[in-house]
Amino acid sequence: MHNHCRECIAAAIIIVNTSPLYENPDAFAKGLLRPKFKMEKVAADTIKIFGQVPLRELPDEPNDQPEALAVIVVNYDGVQPATLVDYLPGASQIHYNTFIERIARLYVGRFIPRR
Repeated sequence: MHNHCRECIAAAIIIVNTSPLYENPDAFAKGLLRPKFKMEKVAADTIKIFGQVPLRELPDEPNDQPEALAVIVVNYDGVQPATLVDYLPGASQIHYNTFIERIARLYVGRFIPRR
């Protein structure tokens, strides 16, 4: 997006599933044996990676960075409805509320004329 228009606001949402029971329903994964691992550590490490992604504040900053990023953590086994897992502190730069507030602030700053 930034190569096309440096002023655009690029944002992404990442869903992290914490369920160790989830089975991929795709044909290639049927019967696939998964190694045992500590799902809480895997989830925490994954969230930490996304929490370290630098975010653009201004249009002239590197164009390979998003302006906003959110991580939503769920527990989904592929059978029952997913449930949200409250994993992130509200002040985190990747918390969904911070994501929405950041996009709104950047939009106003870039596209709403000052009076």
